[in-house]
Amino acid sequence: MTSPSDRIARVRSLLAALTDRDVERAVEHLAAAVTWSRGDGTSVSGRDNLAERLRRFFSAFPDASLTTTRLLAVEPRSVVVEWVLEGTHLGDFGIPPSGRAVRVVGADLFGFNAVGEIESDEARIDVAGLLAQVRDPPSSRPGPEAIRAFAERYTAAWCSQDAARVAAFFQPNGSLTVNAGAPAVGRDAIAASAQGFMTAFPDLKVLLDDLLVNGDRAVYRWTLVGTNTGPGGTGHLVRISGFEVWQLGSDGLVAESRGHFDSAAYQRQIEHGTDDAGQ
Repeated sequence: MTSPSDRIARVRSLLAALTDRDVERAVEHLAAAVTWSRGDGTSVSGRDNLAERLRRFFSAFPDASLTTTRLLAVEPRSVVVEWVLEGTHLGDFGIPPSGRAVRVVGADLFGFNAVGEIESDEARIDVAGLLAQVRDPPSSRPGPEAIRAFAERYTAAWCSQDAARVAAFFQPNGSLTVNAGAPAVGRDAIAASAQGFMTAFPDLKVLLDDLLVNGDRAVYRWTLVGTNTGPGGTGHLVRISGFEVWQLGSDGLVAESRGHFDSAAYQRQIEHGTDDAGQ
């Protein structure tokens, strides 16, 4: 029999994996015959089936973040978790991607077996509220505040070392052009373009400097900071600023982005580094 502190520790580890959207790590805490139910008759049985459901959810909300508001051990061997989920609807969720931000409050009652694995999860989720948030009429185009929140999540995606997360902010046939080069068209090509920077700078950080919004167009101003320690790298610190001009689609995703930065200064810093390390 496990102790309440053991059960709390396991749930914390599960929540940490879900926060990282790491499905394989998350399901390590589940019994093979785990059952999940939502309270409306929807249920899933088996670790593999639940893992697949989680993958589909994270594909629909690739920037999903989970904040725990309460964690309580309940005898004889359960743990209650209350949480807030936030994310952007960027993939198929039975509803085409809307590009809209969602916020849902919910709770789970985890039951444990004798060896300390999670064997049941009774979830309470405001599904109707979630669906209402992604089904807003297309005419309700995101306003400046929503676009700023979108830009902040886009910035976090660039810092994640997950190029697919960056591409998910674009329409399926969206395009990204850098310094008047050939455009990367489609999410796979955009992910490949982003991956080039992430590989060159394993510690890549992107800062949101400013955002100018005018209807369905926006100028996203950024600063890239990173050390060129990728394959064939020079080991030098680079700090370069630039901007993207966005054309946003009716779904709130980027239809076209035209990016610009000083390529000569960028190459010079690759070769010799920058004096801005303290900034």
